[in-house]
Amino acid sequence: MRWKRTGCFLLVAVVWLTGISASATSIKSIQNQKSQNEKELKNIQSQISGLEGKKSALSSEVNSLNDELTETLLNIEVLEGDLADKEVQIQEAEIAYEEAKATEERQYEAMKLRIQYLYESGSASYMEMLLTSDSVADLMNKVDYAGELQEYDNRLLDAYKAAKQAVIDLQNQLAEEKEELLEMEAQLEEEKANLEAVIARKRSEIANFDSQLSAARAKVSEYQQRIKEQNAQIKKLQEEAARAAAAAARAAKNSQNNQSNSSGGSSSGGSSSGSSSSGSNGSSGSSSSGSNGTSGGSSSGGGSGLGSAIASYGQQFIGCPYVFGGNSLTNGTDCSGFVNLVHAHFGISVPRQSGSLAGGGREVSDADKQPGDVVCYYGHVGIYVGNGMIVHASTERYGIRVSSMYSRSVRCIRRYW
Repeated sequence: MRWKRTGCFLLVAVVWLTGISASATSIKSIQNQKSQNEKELKNIQSQISGLEGKKSALSSEVNSLNDELTETLLNIEVLEGDLADKEVQIQEAEIAYEEAKATEERQYEAMKLRIQYLYESGSASYMEMLLTSDSVADLMNKVDYAGELQEYDNRLLDAYKAAKQAVIDLQNQLAEEKEELLEMEAQLEEEKANLEAVIARKRSEIANFDSQLSAARAKVSEYQQRIKEQNAQIKKLQEEAARAAAAAARAAKNSQNNQSNSSGGSSSGGSSSGSSSSGSNGSSGSSSSGSNGTSGGSSSGGGSGLGSAIASYGQQFIGCPYVFGGNSLTNGTDCSGFVNLVHAHFGISVPRQSGSLAGGGREVSDADKQPGDVVCYYGHVGIYVGNGMIVHASTERYGIRVSSMYSRSVRCIRRYW
């Protein structure tokens, strides 16, 4: 009977060990799957971090482009106002021209009548003056008067001609300034279209990143759900293994007790088992040290001599071409590039964009402006050279030239020297 009881005990032990082994294999398999899912989850989270970084950079770029677009739209609006004012000035100049022309024609006709009278009367008029004169002095006075009258007519006619020519010159100047403003407006419209196209493209890229982020976040949720389910499975299998182990232990103990009772023998003694665990706690510390550095700079300012030198140097390039985005005073540059390069010749650093130039340096009033100061418009800049004139990189048609400072609305005057 003893061998039967032993066999039963061994059978229980085998079943117990087999169950534990199968459970351990299943747990290990699920843990391996879970580790793979955790690895994939980490990769996707890393991808999400990268996508969010790229999206954030693009969003900042779009915000900056929107600011540029807003400034460009403002520049166009101001330029359109200047064009409207220029049209009024042209119309006024046309009226002035017609008036000057009519005055000149009236004076010319009056002069012709006097000349015709003198010519037709000929010697008779001189004879009349001789006979009607009280004395030689009176005669000379009358002759001088006739000469003075003719000279007066000539002077007056010349004055009217000069006035008419001045109006013609003004008309030509206004027409030229209008063409310049129209060309600047066309450049701003092109800049606006380019900015809108870039913004649209960037927004499309942001939408694509949103789509990728949405898909990646869905995968994150999927992997998190899988890992949650696998944790639950592992826990369940571990609990089942523990219950099986406990049941097997009880069965083995019962079998052993039955065997002892049936043998009729006595046994004494006890066994106890204990387990002790010792743990070691370690502490680690880290120290970090930082270094603080300081840097300093120095600045120097110049007087009006430097400003005049800046203005004179800029005028050396009159007639050189205008090239948008160019960086050569001789081969071509744009308005802000011209100001930047002229100042750089004197070791003065100024912004490269016209909008930034309007916010740098120090502000100068119109009454206190001096040669070398930067005159800022909406979307344009130039260097003041004195007598109400600026030198600037105008447009592709006119290149670098000298123009009236007040041909358009002045935004501000800045001094960098």
